[in-house]
Amino acid sequence: METVYVTYEQDVAVVTLNREDKRNAVSRQMTMELRQITEEIKANEQVKALVLTSRGERAFCSGGDLKELHGDLTEEEAYTVLSPMKELLYEIATLPVPTLAYLNGEARGGGCELATACDIRIGKEGSRFGFVQGKLGIVPGWGGGALLYERISPVQAFHWLTASEVIDAEEAKQLGWLQGMANELDLGIFTTRSREQLRFWKKQLMENIDTSVLYRKMEEETRQSAALWSSEAHKKAVNAFFSRKNK
Repeated sequence: METVYVTYEQDVAVVTLNREDKRNAVSRQMTMELRQITEEIKANEQVKALVLTSRGERAFCSGGDLKELHGDLTEEEAYTVLSPMKELLYEIATLPVPTLAYLNGEARGGGCELATACDIRIGKEGSRFGFVQGKLGIVPGWGGGALLYERISPVQAFHWLTASEVIDAEEAKQLGWLQGMANELDLGIFTTRSREQLRFWKKQLMENIDTSVLYRKMEEETRQSAALWSSEAHKKAVNAFFSRKNK
């Protein structure tokens, strides 16, 4: 694997995004590699938990790679590109083991969606996070908005999605999106607990979520994002991004 690698520490799977030079943006290849890893973890009864993080100091994940998610896609083309990540986020959200995202840097757009698929989020002090899709003329494309409504209060989720603001770690913690802040990854929350404990607690958590309804909401959101992909507002936002990058 080139864009992701996984290590095991006391039966905890630590999955690391490995595109530091691209601010760990999600490509199609990364999507496929992450899906393969999650399927392997799901089938491995020895795994106690999954931790998702990334290489580098700057960004946990900047979202989707705009070379593949550019503004010239049609609605159906956009859906074809977006849908595999929606499926992946649903798989992460419903894994039988606890999942934790260690945000070792900032997260934007799809990066926040990916983190929200995990049960717990720990952020690095000084980092900033934003569901910024609203400013790009779209809605979250991978079902992360639907997941956000499961993670924090619906009113707070609605406000964050609508305002599309970038917030700091302290505010994210106050919202309940972050469960803590740390400058280094600490696996103690999982390594000091037994496999039976962790899997039971994950089962309890999932009993509070109607997974069939969640999947429907994620699918609906991805469809809506694809429908907005060819809008003038989105094309303008993507073109402005590339114009700034090429200066």
